[in-house]
Amino acid sequence: MHESIRENLEEYLRGSAGRVPQEFQAHLASCRECAGEVELLESQVRMLRSLRASEEVEPRAGFYARVMDRVDRERPVSIWSVLLEPSFGRRLAVASAALVVAMGAYLVTTELADPATAQAPASITMETSAPRVAALDASSEAPADAAQQQRRDALLVNLASFRQ
Repeated sequence: MHESIRENLEEYLRGSAGRVPQEFQAHLASCRECAGEVELLESQVRMLRSLRASEEVEPRAGFYARVMDRVDRERPVSIWSVLLEPSFGRRLAVASAALVVAMGAYLVTTELADPATAQAPASITMETSAPRVAALDASSEAPADAAQQQRRDALLVNLASFRQ
């Protein structure tokens, strides 16, 4: 179908031939392909108009509500719809709060006795290497500063001799 026919086809099929330009009629008279297609479209328009009710029909009361209920029943259930339910949200909030309380209680009960060592990363590193240092420590009766210095030296030796 040519462009000049496509542009004015709706006006022609509505029956307002007065609005259709003369070029449209002239092209239909000269082009058999376009004339055949327009004739098929006219027959389809006549069939569709014959199906039209003689008067406007109003739906019964509650029609739209019944349609929406049926649509809701036939809609597939998604995992996301379960997550959006208010009861699930409340359960999730309570479970999260219980988890936070349990983790907080665990952290409070397992904290180190000396708060100064809990905050110093170097102290933690030395404490984790203490079993190795104990084997290297020959004199356990040495003063506290000497024992700490010996542990530091042993840690430095361990780090320097480490190979991957």
